[in-house]
Amino acid sequence: MRRLVEYVRNLVLGAKGGVVSFTLKQAKRALGAESKAEEAELKAALEALVALGLLQKAPGKKPRYILQRGTPLWSALEQGCTDLLAALADRRPLQTERTSQTRSQPAQRGPTSPGEKRI
Repeated sequence: MRRLVEYVRNLVLGAKGGVVSFTLKQAKRALGAESKAEEAELKAALEALVALGLLQKAPGKKPRYILQRGTPLWSALEQGCTDLLAALADRRPLQTERTSQTRSQPAQRGPTSPGEKRI
């Protein structure tokens, strides 16, 4: 959903006040999403951001998605962190580097003889 994140980023960068809001229909038109499958994908991505607390949703028959200046999402969009936000919107696990420990080396647990004290 990189295109959705770019759309919301453009809204943020062009904002004159402290709040931007949009509907699913506005996002759908702006992104050229014509099929029901694309609409469902957009809605799922928006709902994922709402579930994470990054975007607010005003209830109603045609709900509006609301973003306020000073929130973590607004700041991330201003700084251009679109890859991270696209991953969150797609509900993909983030790829992180792990340092692997070799299992062939036993863990050091201290003295093992009965007379020695552990410090």
